[in-house]
Amino acid sequence: MKKLLLTLLGTIALTSTANAVEPITADFSTWETTTISTTETTATVDGVKYGFLGANINKGYNDAPNYLFIQGKKQKEPKAYVTFTLPFDCSKIVLTTTAGNSTNNKNTVDFYAGETAIEQGKAVNKQNVEFTFSVPSENASAGTVYKIQTATTQYNQQIASIKFYPVTNDPSLEADTKELAFAVGMNGKQTKTVKLLAANLTDVITVSSTSNITTEKASYTVEEASEGIDITFTGNKGSEGESNSTITFSCNGITAEVSVTAYTASASGETETDPLTVSDVLAMNSINGNVFYVKGVIGDKGCKNALNGMVTEADAPSASNLIFKEGEKMIGVGLSIAETKAELNIVDNPQNIGREVIVKGNLENYFGGPGVKQTEFVKYLSEPVSGIEEVGADENAPVEYFNLQGVRVANPSAGIYVRRQGSKVEKVYIK
Repeated sequence: MKKLLLTLLGTIALTSTANAVEPITADFSTWETTTISTTETTATVDGVKYGFLGANINKGYNDAPNYLFIQGKKQKEPKAYVTFTLPFDCSKIVLTTTAGNSTNNKNTVDFYAGETAIEQGKAVNKQNVEFTFSVPSENASAGTVYKIQTATTQYNQQIASIKFYPVTNDPSLEADTKELAFAVGMNGKQTKTVKLLAANLTDVITVSSTSNITTEKASYTVEEASEGIDITFTGNKGSEGESNSTITFSCNGITAEVSVTAYTASASGETETDPLTVSDVLAMNSINGNVFYVKGVIGDKGCKNALNGMVTEADAPSASNLIFKEGEKMIGVGLSIAETKAELNIVDNPQNIGREVIVKGNLENYFGGPGVKQTEFVKYLSEPVSGIEEVGADENAPVEYFNLQGVRVANPSAGIYVRRQGSKVEKVYIK
Protein backbone atom coordinates (compact mmCIF):
# COMPACT_ATOMS: atom_id res chain seq x y z
CA MET A 1 0.00 0.00 0.00
CA LYS A 2 2.78 2.42 0.93
CA LYS A 3 4.57 1.78 -2.35
CA LEU A 4 1.30 2.30 -4.22
CA LEU A 5 0.72 5.64 -2.50
CA LEU A 6 4.25 6.77 -3.29
CA THR A 7 3.63 6.03 -6.95
CA LEU A 8 0.22 7.65 -7.06
CA LEU A 9 1.17 10.70 -5.07
CA GLY A 10 3.89 11.38 -7.59
CA THR A 11 1.08 12.44 -9.91
CA ILE A 12 -0.23 15.16 -7.57
CA ALA A 13 -0.33 18.61 -9.10
CA LEU A 14 1.36 20.94 -6.59
CA THR A 15 1.61 24.58 -7.58
CA SER A 16 3.99 27.14 -6.12
CA THR A 17 5.84 30.23 -7.25
CA ALA A 18 8.90 32.16 -6.23
CA ASN A 19 6.56 34.59 -4.42
CA ALA A 20 6.64 33.50 -0.77
CA VAL A 21 3.00 34.47 -0.18
CA GLU A 22 1.70 32.08 -2.84
CA PRO A 23 0.33 28.85 -1.37
CA ILE A 24 1.27 25.31 -2.29
CA THR A 25 -1.90 23.60 -3.48
CA ALA A 26 -2.71 19.90 -3.35
CA ASP A 27 -5.46 19.42 -5.94
CA PHE A 28 -6.97 16.00 -5.25
CA SER A 29 -8.84 15.88 -8.55
CA THR A 30 -5.49 14.97 -10.16
CA TRP A 31 -4.82 12.06 -7.82
CA GLU A 32 -5.51 8.50 -8.85
CA THR A 33 -7.85 6.53 -6.62
CA THR A 34 -6.49 4.55 -3.66
CA THR A 35 -8.00 2.16 -1.12
CA ILE A 36 -8.57 2.94 2.53
CA SER A 37 -5.99 1.65 5.03
CA THR A 38 -6.40 0.99 8.75
CA THR A 39 -2.69 1.66 9.34
CA GLU A 40 -0.93 4.91 8.54
CA THR A 41 0.66 5.18 5.12
CA THR A 42 3.08 7.97 4.18
CA ALA A 43 4.54 9.58 1.11
CA THR A 44 6.78 12.60 0.44
CA VAL A 45 6.16 14.73 -2.63
CA ASP A 46 8.00 17.98 -3.46
CA GLY A 47 9.21 18.25 0.10
CA VAL A 48 5.76 17.82 1.69
CA LYS A 49 5.26 14.64 3.71
CA TYR A 50 1.72 13.23 3.86
CA GLY A 51 0.24 10.69 6.25
CA PHE A 52 -3.10 8.90 5.86
CA LEU A 53 -5.18 6.74 8.19
CA GLY A 54 -8.75 5.84 7.32
CA ALA A 55 -8.48 8.27 4.41
CA ASN A 56 -8.16 7.62 0.69
CA ILE A 57 -8.55 9.17 -2.74
CA ASN A 58 -12.07 8.34 -3.84
CA LYS A 59 -13.54 8.32 -7.32
CA GLY A 60 -15.98 11.15 -7.92
CA TYR A 61 -19.62 10.16 -8.37
CA ASN A 62 -21.07 10.44 -11.90
CA ASP A 63 -17.79 11.66 -13.44
CA ALA A 64 -17.23 14.26 -10.70
CA PRO A 65 -13.55 14.89 -9.83
CA ASN A 66 -11.69 12.60 -7.45
CA TYR A 67 -11.38 13.84 -3.86
CA LEU A 68 -9.74 13.15 -0.52
CA PHE A 69 -12.16 11.04 1.52
CA ILE A 70 -11.69 11.11 5.30
CA GLN A 71 -13.85 8.16 6.28
CA GLY A 72 -14.90 8.76 9.87
CA LYS A 73 -17.77 6.29 9.60
CA LYS A 74 -15.39 3.41 8.79
CA GLN A 75 -12.31 4.25 10.84
CA LYS A 76 -13.58 4.41 14.43
CA GLU A 77 -10.47 4.27 16.66
CA PRO A 78 -8.18 6.02 16.20
CA LYS A 79 -10.29 8.40 14.16
CA ALA A 80 -9.53 8.92 10.48
CA TYR A 81 -7.05 11.66 9.60
CA VAL A 82 -4.61 13.15 7.12
CA THR A 83 -1.30 14.79 8.17
CA PHE A 84 1.05 17.26 6.48
CA THR A 85 4.68 18.06 7.32
CA LEU A 86 5.83 21.18 5.48
CA PRO A 87 9.37 22.33 4.59
CA PHE A 88 8.55 25.99 5.39
CA ASP A 89 6.99 28.07 8.18
CA CYS A 90 3.21 27.90 7.74
CA SER A 91 0.67 30.65 8.52
CA LYS A 92 -2.57 28.88 7.59
CA ILE A 93 -4.06 25.83 5.92
CA VAL A 94 -7.17 26.15 3.74
CA LEU A 95 -9.26 23.17 2.68
CA THR A 96 -12.04 23.25 0.09
CA THR A 97 -14.94 20.80 0.30
CA THR A 98 -16.59 19.03 -2.63
CA ALA A 99 -20.10 19.34 -4.03
CA GLY A 100 -20.95 16.05 -2.30
CA ASN A 101 -19.72 16.91 1.19
CA SER A 102 -22.20 16.36 4.04
CA THR A 103 -24.06 19.50 5.13
CA ASN A 104 -25.05 18.15 8.53
CA ASN A 105 -24.12 20.53 11.33
CA LYS A 106 -22.43 17.63 13.15
CA ASN A 107 -19.92 17.17 10.30
CA THR A 108 -16.84 18.44 12.17
CA VAL A 109 -13.05 18.04 12.29
CA ASP A 110 -10.21 18.69 14.74
CA PHE A 111 -6.98 20.48 13.76
CA TYR A 112 -3.66 19.73 15.46
CA ALA A 113 -0.12 21.08 15.28
CA GLY A 114 1.97 18.28 16.69
CA GLU A 115 0.18 17.19 19.88
CA THR A 116 -1.40 20.63 20.36
CA ALA A 117 -5.12 20.96 19.56
CA ILE A 118 -5.51 24.23 17.63
CA GLU A 119 -9.21 23.89 16.79
CA GLN A 120 -11.67 21.21 17.87
CA GLY A 121 -15.14 20.50 16.56
CA LYS A 122 -14.82 22.89 13.61
CA ALA A 123 -17.84 22.48 11.34
CA VAL A 124 -17.00 21.73 7.71
CA ASN A 125 -20.62 21.19 6.75
CA LYS A 126 -20.85 23.14 3.50
CA GLN A 127 -20.27 22.22 -0.11
CA ASN A 128 -17.72 23.87 -2.42
CA VAL A 129 -16.62 26.17 0.40
CA GLU A 130 -13.17 27.08 1.76
CA PHE A 131 -12.47 26.47 5.46
CA THR A 132 -9.42 28.16 6.95
CA PHE A 133 -7.29 26.86 9.83
CA SER A 134 -5.00 29.50 11.31
CA VAL A 135 -1.58 28.39 12.56
CA PRO A 136 -0.40 30.22 15.73
CA SER A 137 3.12 31.64 15.47
CA GLU A 138 4.40 29.24 18.12
CA ASN A 139 3.29 26.30 15.93
CA ALA A 140 4.33 27.71 12.56
CA SER A 141 7.86 26.29 12.27
CA ALA A 142 8.94 24.15 9.33
CA GLY A 143 8.84 20.46 10.20
CA THR A 144 5.71 20.70 12.35
CA VAL A 145 3.27 17.85 11.73
CA TYR A 146 -0.23 19.24 11.11
CA LYS A 147 -3.23 16.92 11.32
CA ILE A 148 -6.83 17.27 10.20
CA GLN A 149 -8.81 14.52 11.92
CA THR A 150 -12.51 13.76 11.78
CA ALA A 151 -14.19 14.72 15.04
CA THR A 152 -17.12 12.37 14.52
CA THR A 153 -17.66 8.73 13.61
CA GLN A 154 -21.07 9.59 12.15
CA TYR A 155 -19.94 11.54 9.09
CA ASN A 156 -17.22 11.56 6.43
CA GLN A 157 -15.45 14.57 4.95
CA GLN A 158 -14.96 15.10 1.21
CA ILE A 159 -12.04 17.43 0.44
CA ALA A 160 -11.41 18.78 -3.06
CA SER A 161 -8.10 20.52 -2.32
CA ILE A 162 -5.85 21.84 0.44
CA LYS A 163 -3.66 24.97 0.31
CA PHE A 164 -0.63 25.57 2.53
CA TYR A 165 0.32 29.24 3.04
CA PRO A 166 3.90 30.20 3.99
CA VAL A 167 4.53 32.86 6.63
CA THR A 168 4.90 36.38 5.19
CA ASN A 169 5.84 39.80 6.57
CA ASP A 170 3.05 41.53 4.63
CA PRO A 171 0.02 42.85 6.60
CA SER A 172 -3.01 40.61 6.16
CA LEU A 173 -6.54 40.17 7.46
CA GLU A 174 -8.83 37.24 6.70
CA ALA A 175 -11.80 35.51 8.30
CA ASP A 176 -11.61 31.77 8.90
CA THR A 177 -14.88 31.38 6.98
CA LYS A 178 -16.25 33.29 4.01
CA GLU A 179 -19.90 32.51 4.77
CA LEU A 180 -22.19 32.31 7.79
CA ALA A 181 -25.71 30.87 7.85
CA PHE A 182 -28.27 31.53 10.57
CA ALA A 183 -31.78 30.15 11.10
CA VAL A 184 -34.01 31.15 14.01
CA GLY A 185 -37.61 31.23 15.11
CA MET A 186 -39.42 34.54 15.39
CA ASN A 187 -37.57 36.73 17.93
CA GLY A 188 -35.02 33.96 18.39
CA LYS A 189 -31.25 34.43 18.53
CA GLN A 190 -28.33 32.39 17.23
CA THR A 191 -24.64 33.08 17.80
CA LYS A 192 -21.68 31.86 15.75
CA THR A 193 -17.99 32.60 16.12
CA VAL A 194 -15.67 33.98 13.45
CA LYS A 195 -11.91 33.89 13.96
CA LEU A 196 -9.81 36.48 12.16
CA LEU A 197 -6.43 35.57 10.77
CA ALA A 198 -4.41 38.76 11.16
CA ALA A 199 -0.71 39.40 10.68
CA ASN A 200 1.52 42.46 10.86
CA LEU A 201 -1.30 44.87 11.74
CA THR A 202 -0.79 47.90 14.00
CA ASP A 203 -4.35 49.04 14.78
CA VAL A 204 -7.57 47.62 16.22
CA ILE A 205 -10.00 45.76 13.97
CA THR A 206 -13.41 47.41 13.51
CA VAL A 207 -16.68 45.65 12.69
CA SER A 208 -19.48 46.88 10.42
CA SER A 209 -22.78 44.96 10.22
CA THR A 210 -26.58 45.38 10.03
CA SER A 211 -29.19 46.07 12.72
CA ASN A 212 -30.14 42.45 13.38
CA ILE A 213 -26.52 41.20 13.25
CA THR A 214 -24.56 42.33 16.28
CA THR A 215 -21.22 41.87 18.01
CA GLU A 216 -20.32 42.52 21.64
CA LYS A 217 -18.01 45.40 20.70
CA ALA A 218 -17.40 47.70 17.74
CA SER A 219 -13.66 47.01 17.66
CA TYR A 220 -11.26 44.26 18.72
CA THR A 221 -7.54 43.86 19.20
CA VAL A 222 -5.71 41.45 16.92
CA GLU A 223 -5.34 39.04 19.84
CA GLU A 224 -9.08 39.17 20.64
CA ALA A 225 -10.04 38.70 16.99
CA SER A 226 -7.76 35.69 16.62
CA GLU A 227 -9.50 34.03 19.58
CA GLY A 228 -12.89 34.60 17.98
CA ILE A 229 -15.60 37.24 17.59
CA ASP A 230 -19.16 36.18 18.45
CA ILE A 231 -21.68 37.16 15.78
CA THR A 232 -25.34 37.15 16.90
CA PHE A 233 -28.34 37.17 14.56
CA THR A 234 -31.79 38.11 15.92
CA GLY A 235 -34.94 37.19 14.01
CA ASN A 236 -36.82 40.44 14.45
CA LYS A 237 -40.54 40.60 13.77
CA GLY A 238 -41.09 41.88 10.27
CA SER A 239 -37.96 40.16 8.95
CA GLU A 240 -39.62 36.81 8.26
CA GLY A 241 -38.07 34.80 5.47
CA GLU A 242 -34.54 34.87 4.10
CA SER A 243 -32.20 37.86 4.19
CA ASN A 244 -28.67 38.43 2.94
CA SER A 245 -26.05 40.82 4.26
CA THR A 246 -22.31 41.28 4.77
CA ILE A 247 -20.13 41.69 7.85
CA THR A 248 -17.00 43.76 7.19
CA PHE A 249 -13.85 43.72 9.33
CA SER A 250 -11.34 46.54 8.74
CA CYS A 251 -7.83 47.43 9.89
CA ASN A 252 -4.98 49.49 8.40
CA GLY A 253 -6.88 49.90 5.13
CA ILE A 254 -7.36 46.13 4.76
CA THR A 255 -10.82 44.54 4.88
CA ALA A 256 -12.18 41.04 5.29
CA GLU A 257 -15.80 40.25 4.46
CA VAL A 258 -18.14 37.47 5.55
CA SER A 259 -21.38 36.88 3.63
CA VAL A 260 -24.40 36.18 5.85
CA THR A 261 -27.54 34.29 4.88
CA ALA A 262 -30.22 34.28 7.57
CA TYR A 263 -33.72 32.83 7.84
CA THR A 264 -36.39 33.97 10.29
CA ALA A 265 -39.35 31.63 10.74
CA SER A 266 -42.96 32.82 10.90
CA ALA A 267 -43.29 31.33 14.40
CA SER A 268 -41.02 31.14 17.42
CA GLY A 269 -41.11 27.34 17.68
CA GLU A 270 -40.49 27.74 21.41
CA THR A 271 -43.95 26.65 22.62
CA GLU A 272 -46.65 24.24 21.49
CA THR A 273 -48.92 27.23 20.84
CA ASP A 274 -46.44 28.71 18.34
CA PRO A 275 -44.91 25.76 16.44
CA LEU A 276 -42.79 25.88 13.32
CA THR A 277 -44.29 24.67 10.05
CA VAL A 278 -42.90 22.19 7.54
CA SER A 279 -41.93 25.17 5.36
CA ASP A 280 -39.99 26.66 8.26
CA VAL A 281 -38.07 23.44 8.89
CA LEU A 282 -37.16 23.13 5.21
CA ALA A 283 -35.94 26.72 5.06
CA MET A 284 -33.97 26.41 8.30
CA ASN A 285 -32.25 23.43 6.64
CA SER A 286 -30.55 21.94 9.71
CA ILE A 287 -28.64 25.21 10.31
CA ASN A 288 -30.05 25.45 13.83
CA GLY A 289 -30.03 22.09 15.62
CA ASN A 290 -31.79 23.33 18.74
CA VAL A 291 -35.07 21.94 20.08
CA PHE A 292 -38.23 23.35 18.48
CA TYR A 293 -41.95 22.57 18.40
CA VAL A 294 -43.05 21.55 14.89
CA LYS A 295 -46.47 20.83 13.40
CA GLY A 296 -47.36 18.83 10.30
CA VAL A 297 -49.83 16.43 8.71
CA ILE A 298 -48.80 12.77 8.95
CA GLY A 299 -48.29 11.14 5.55
CA ASP A 300 -49.05 7.54 4.60
CA LYS A 301 -45.47 6.45 3.78
CA GLY A 302 -42.10 6.27 5.47
CA CYS A 303 -39.00 8.28 4.54
CA LYS A 304 -36.59 7.68 1.70
CA ASN A 305 -33.38 9.52 0.80
CA ALA A 306 -33.73 13.19 -0.05
CA LEU A 307 -33.91 14.58 -3.56
CA ASN A 308 -33.28 18.28 -4.19
CA GLY A 309 -32.99 18.97 -0.47
CA MET A 310 -36.22 17.27 0.63
CA VAL A 311 -36.96 13.72 1.79
CA THR A 312 -38.91 11.49 -0.56
CA GLU A 313 -41.58 8.89 0.17
CA ALA A 314 -40.69 5.24 0.64
CA ASP A 315 -42.81 2.54 -0.98
CA ALA A 316 -44.50 1.59 2.29
CA PRO A 317 -45.22 2.87 5.80
CA SER A 318 -42.47 2.62 8.41
CA ALA A 319 -42.63 2.07 12.17
CA SER A 320 -39.39 3.99 12.74
CA ASN A 321 -40.17 7.29 10.99
CA LEU A 322 -42.88 9.52 9.58
CA ILE A 323 -43.26 12.12 6.90
CA PHE A 324 -44.84 15.45 7.82
CA LYS A 325 -46.57 17.07 4.86
CA GLU A 326 -47.57 20.61 3.99
CA GLY A 327 -48.99 20.52 0.50
CA GLU A 328 -46.16 19.20 -1.69
CA LYS A 329 -43.53 19.95 0.95
CA MET A 330 -42.22 17.16 3.19
CA ILE A 331 -39.83 16.62 6.11
CA GLY A 332 -38.72 13.41 7.79
CA VAL A 333 -39.54 12.79 11.45
CA GLY A 334 -37.56 10.19 13.39
CA LEU A 335 -39.29 7.98 15.96
CA SER A 336 -36.33 6.82 18.02
CA ILE A 337 -38.02 7.49 21.39
CA ALA A 338 -40.12 4.48 22.40
CA GLU A 339 -43.12 6.42 23.72
CA THR A 340 -43.31 8.59 20.61
CA LYS A 341 -42.96 5.58 18.32
CA ALA A 342 -45.76 3.74 20.13
CA GLU A 343 -48.05 6.77 19.87
CA LEU A 344 -47.39 7.95 16.31
CA ASN A 345 -46.06 5.21 14.03
CA ILE A 346 -48.50 4.48 11.22
CA VAL A 347 -47.80 0.76 10.98
CA ASP A 348 -49.42 0.16 14.37
CA ASN A 349 -51.62 3.27 14.24
CA PRO A 350 -52.90 3.65 10.65
CA GLN A 351 -55.66 5.92 11.99
CA ASN A 352 -52.97 8.59 12.43
CA ILE A 353 -52.56 9.00 8.69
CA GLY A 354 -53.84 12.43 7.69
CA ARG A 355 -53.88 13.78 11.25
CA GLU A 356 -52.19 17.06 12.07
CA VAL A 357 -49.88 16.74 15.06
CA ILE A 358 -47.36 18.76 17.08
CA VAL A 359 -44.02 17.25 18.10
CA LYS A 360 -40.89 18.59 19.77
CA GLY A 361 -37.38 17.69 18.66
CA ASN A 362 -34.01 18.70 17.24
CA LEU A 363 -33.88 20.12 13.72
CA GLU A 364 -31.31 17.89 12.05
CA ASN A 365 -30.42 16.38 8.72
CA TYR A 366 -32.54 13.22 8.28
CA PHE A 367 -32.38 10.92 5.26
CA GLY A 368 -30.28 13.62 3.59
CA GLY A 369 -32.79 16.44 4.05
CA PRO A 370 -34.11 18.75 6.79
CA GLY A 371 -36.04 16.89 9.46
CA VAL A 372 -36.77 16.32 13.15
CA LYS A 373 -34.89 13.87 15.39
CA GLN A 374 -35.13 12.89 19.06
CA THR A 375 -38.84 13.48 18.55
CA GLU A 376 -41.29 13.81 21.43
CA PHE A 377 -45.06 13.62 20.87
CA VAL A 378 -46.90 16.72 22.11
CA LYS A 379 -50.52 16.59 20.94
CA TYR A 380 -52.90 16.03 18.03
CA LEU A 381 -54.49 18.99 16.29
CA SER A 382 -57.12 16.94 14.44
CA GLU A 383 -59.16 13.78 14.85
CA PRO A 384 -58.52 10.55 12.92
CA VAL A 385 -59.68 10.68 9.31
CA SER A 386 -61.81 7.81 8.02
CA GLY A 387 -64.51 9.32 5.82
CA ILE A 388 -66.66 6.23 6.39
CA GLU A 389 -69.34 5.47 8.94
CA GLU A 390 -70.08 1.91 9.95
CA VAL A 391 -73.27 0.46 8.47
CA GLY A 392 -75.06 -2.71 9.31
CA ALA A 393 -74.75 -5.71 6.96
CA ASP A 394 -74.28 -9.44 7.22
CA GLU A 395 -70.84 -11.05 7.37
CA ASN A 396 -71.11 -12.14 3.75
CA ALA A 397 -71.43 -8.59 2.49
CA PRO A 398 -69.10 -7.62 -0.37
CA VAL A 399 -65.79 -5.92 0.40
CA GLU A 400 -65.53 -2.26 -0.56
CA TYR A 401 -62.48 0.04 -0.54
CA PHE A 402 -62.44 3.79 -0.01
CA ASN A 403 -59.61 6.29 -0.01
CA LEU A 404 -58.99 8.40 3.09
CA GLN A 405 -61.35 11.08 1.81
CA GLY A 406 -64.24 8.58 1.68
CA VAL A 407 -64.29 8.12 -2.11
CA ARG A 408 -65.03 4.57 -3.27
CA VAL A 409 -62.11 2.94 -5.16
CA ALA A 410 -63.04 0.11 -7.52
CA ASN A 411 -59.53 -1.21 -8.14
CA PRO A 412 -57.22 -0.07 -5.36
CA SER A 413 -53.50 0.07 -6.12
CA ALA A 414 -50.71 0.14 -3.52
CA GLY A 415 -51.48 2.44 -0.59
CA ILE A 416 -53.59 2.99 2.53
CA TYR A 417 -57.37 2.45 2.24
CA VAL A 418 -60.49 2.08 4.37
CA ARG A 419 -61.84 -1.44 3.92
CA ARG A 420 -65.53 -2.03 4.64
CA GLN A 421 -67.29 -5.35 4.82
CA GLY A 422 -70.71 -5.13 6.32
CA SER A 423 -70.40 -3.54 9.75
CA LYS A 424 -66.63 -3.99 9.90
CA VAL A 425 -64.59 -0.96 8.91
CA GLU A 426 -60.78 -0.91 9.12
CA LYS A 427 -57.74 0.74 7.61
CA VAL A 428 -55.53 -1.53 5.53
CA TYR A 429 -52.33 -1.23 3.55
CA ILE A 430 -52.34 -2.80 0.09
CA LYS A 431 -48.93 -3.72 -1.31
